[in-house]
Amino acid sequence: MPTKEFIKNQVERFTSAATPEQFTDLTERENSLLILEVGLKDYTLTEIARIVESNNAHVLNLAVLPVSDGSTLLISIKLDVSDLTLILRSFERFNYNVLYHYMKEGEINDQQKERLNELLYYLDM
Repeated sequence: MPTKEFIKNQVERFTSAATPEQFTDLTERENSLLILEVGLKDYTLTEIARIVESNNAHVLNLAVLPVSDGSTLLISIKLDVSDLTLILRSFERFNYNVLYHYMKEGEINDQQKERLNELLYYLDM
């Protein structure tokens, strides 16, 4: 299965045949989806779980797909947090390649937008 099909399949399964906005009404526990690309030699489930759990989150579902080249894995992770910002930064810090992420709530984006509006208001004074 090609990479794009795997990601599309995981996103479709995650949203249960619903848009991401409709999905927020379906479940209270599964709030985010993260898809990583990891080298076969670098894949350690305990390390991935440690990174997630060190950010006060829990892995609710995990799927692994070997890519056709045989040296890469795609890892789909469903988490119980609404804001993936800290987890994304942790994966970046440990040199994981995040291919896709979806957050149930765009808390960080809304907060950034609000701060930008406040800054622009301040500059207009």
